[in-house]
Amino acid sequence: MRAQAYSPPLDGIRALAALTVVAYHAHLPGLPGGFFGVDVFFVLSGYLITRLLVNEHARETGLTLDRFILRRMRRLLPALLVMLLAYLLTAPWLFPDVAFSKHLRDSLLSAVYIVNYATVLGAPVSVLGHVWSLAVEMQFYLLWPLVLLGLLRLPRHLAIGLIFILYLLATALRWWGGVGLAAWAFYPRTETHCSGLLLGCLLGYVGVTIHRYWAVVGLTILFVSMTFFSTIWMPTVLYGFTIVEVGAALLIAAQPSWLGGSPLAWLGRMSYGLYLWHYPIMRLVRDKDGWEWPEILLLGGGLGLLLAALSHYLFERRFYQSHFSRQRNGLA
Repeated sequence: MRAQAYSPPLDGIRALAALTVVAYHAHLPGLPGGFFGVDVFFVLSGYLITRLLVNEHARETGLTLDRFILRRMRRLLPALLVMLLAYLLTAPWLFPDVAFSKHLRDSLLSAVYIVNYATVLGAPVSVLGHVWSLAVEMQFYLLWPLVLLGLLRLPRHLAIGLIFILYLLATALRWWGGVGLAAWAFYPRTETHCSGLLLGCLLGYVGVTIHRYWAVVGLTILFVSMTFFSTIWMPTVLYGFTIVEVGAALLIAAQPSWLGGSPLAWLGRMSYGLYLWHYPIMRLVRDKDGWEWPEILLLGGGLGLLLAALSHYLFERRFYQSHFSRQRNGLA
């Protein structure tokens, strides 16, 4: 089996998910379910990580777990640390109503990827509320390769069945979490919000592709869900997430070429940084009197994208592109 080829349409899906989350955080009218953009990310992450691991297992007849984790850390941690450093340097002036010790605590929890359990550990975060999803993904990255290693020893049909059962169990945990915990306390916890990741893992393990026209169905499902469901409605917890996960899975399995155009693909490559930077900026300007959603969206989204691009080109590439230093020195 060949190494997984780069797919521009998947970057296009990243871009759409990121834009949805940015618009939601700007309080764009008519988008009460824009938070579902994170769940699109989750399905995509589960898919990509499983395809990568399955391909590596086929090429090398085994998985090198420490190398996999190192690659993930090199890809994700530098950008996060840059954002957290900038946050710590500016937070005392930009958010003076919050004690610096609280800023420092939130940053440390974010840096070690346990901020999604901040409430359990004592108190919710003040500004860095969006980093919970990165913690969920990193915790999943630590666990899933071990599970997959066991599944790859089983007959293919049995492994597929077990992944599907895991998806059903994760969905049931979300239902239980939505009812048994305080209102939406289930949302940032890995055990109650990993169903999308597992559906992506199932999709990646099966490796199925469908006709590109199914992308229209997937996009329609996502659009209707994001403009219909909201955080104040219990059916969102019971059904909304599942519907969005299915819509995202259809879009990923179809991978239409028109989602891979250069602007969208580039924006998809910036999506991680955009997600990191836009929210603290929006939190700052949302508190200003007289600021409406268009200004919040333009400033938060625009400045967030600028900082994401600067971080990507000036810093992050040095860690996850192995040839970058050689190119800079004229050796490649």
